[in-house]
Amino acid sequence: MAGLDTSGAVKQTGADISREAAESANELGKIGYKQELGRRLKVWHVVCLAMADASPAMAVLLLTGGVFAVGGTFGVGAMLILSVVVLLIALCLGELASVHPSTGGSYSMVRSVLPEPLAWITLFNFVTQGVVIPASLMLGIVIFLKDLFPGLAVSNELVALVLLCVSGAIAMTRVEVGASVNIVILCIQIVVVGLVVVAAFVSPQQNPIDVVFNPVRLEGGVLVPVTLAVAFSTLAPAFNVLNGYDATCGFVEELVGGARDIGRAVVTAAIVASLLIALPLFAGVVAAPDLVSFLSAEAPIVLAVEHALGPWASTAVNIGVIAALFNGALTLQMYFARGIYASARDGLWPPFLGKRLAEINKFQSPGWGVVALVIPAAALIFMSSLDWLIIFAGTMIATVYFFVGLAALWSRILQKDAVRPFRMPFWPLPPLIVVGFTGYALLTQTSDFLIGALVLAAVAVACWALSKLWRDGKSSSGI
Repeated sequence: MAGLDTSGAVKQTGADISREAAESANELGKIGYKQELGRRLKVWHVVCLAMADASPAMAVLLLTGGVFAVGGTFGVGAMLILSVVVLLIALCLGELASVHPSTGGSYSMVRSVLPEPLAWITLFNFVTQGVVIPASLMLGIVIFLKDLFPGLAVSNELVALVLLCVSGAIAMTRVEVGASVNIVILCIQIVVVGLVVVAAFVSPQQNPIDVVFNPVRLEGGVLVPVTLAVAFSTLAPAFNVLNGYDATCGFVEELVGGARDIGRAVVTAAIVASLLIALPLFAGVVAAPDLVSFLSAEAPIVLAVEHALGPWASTAVNIGVIAALFNGALTLQMYFARGIYASARDGLWPPFLGKRLAEINKFQSPGWGVVALVIPAAALIFMSSLDWLIIFAGTMIATVYFFVGLAALWSRILQKDAVRPFRMPFWPLPPLIVVGFTGYALLTQTSDFLIGALVLAAVAVACWALSKLWRDGKSSSGI
């Protein structure tokens, strides 16, 4: 039985948790999978893992540079708009994950509803992020490390490679170890983004109303008003900043409450991520001493904080960013490795490869899935085209959410009898808005990103067709 504390609140015993874990394992069996990953995480664990993936300090202090480069100070407006869209996406994710509580995250949700070619496109856009983003984060760490230690003479690529391997090694251990490391680093991040908000209060330089309603961008060294076309083109890159809350769905097979609690976890993560990213971003622009120098800086928010709080803030920010970048890479490797594991379990890959990728190691983690991410990420560290891939990550994220919205819309139509432990309110408005918003964001991208998206989709469909050579049309999910 559950015990009571002195306040009368119910406390869970080990037996309660074991019973809930067993019930969640039964839910997994109903959709055709065996319970192999250990169920040891509670809702707050999963939310913290998602916050580590969202990585507020990384998002605010580093990733926003690309958004400001495209849309100028409209980066703030884009983030405010995106905060609303993110909540709608979270509602779609929560319902789909409760119907199909697989560790494959967005890929598994889409695969459970939409045709397989679309699931493959989702998978490729989903997993490629787990290769590109960690590589870029590790290179970012080196920049801030050398700012802290100017005498560090080791090459950037070598340091980044070592850090990538260290994070990969942690990602292969028990999920609680990675969660514990992430929670500690997340606390450091919250302190750092708090400094950005303090900077705006201590030394406000820009009119908050103008920041939101009269955005400007840098063009030829001169500030010009943001046009509607530029504003729309800013939305997809902004997805790369306010992202990561969906990682909750990647740990659903390790969540004690399973399908019952996943909706609550993903909505909570989306709300917290929006607050921890949008508010400091807004504050950072308000604290900007000069918009020309701010928008031309590699790390605009860092410049604003240093100007407002002095040199000591630079050291604090550097430490926070290093922690955030490592934190984000670690969680991404944990999350996307589970997506690879799920796709291998579904039989998508050639048998000699899929057998390894579907294995669980002695720590009950998808170790080979982590290896499958680390090897190409290590190669990317030495590529000069990584900057383009980082910005393109926003397009990949928008593509994934486009298909998630479609799946959430069609799920209620095609799977009318499915049990839905979490039901989104106001259906079908959330998925319709998500599909419309992400679809428009994708269509308004520049030609190089559109071509990149089409090439990735073509490769995914080609791999789906090729997979017919080794697949017998059956899978553990029944598709």
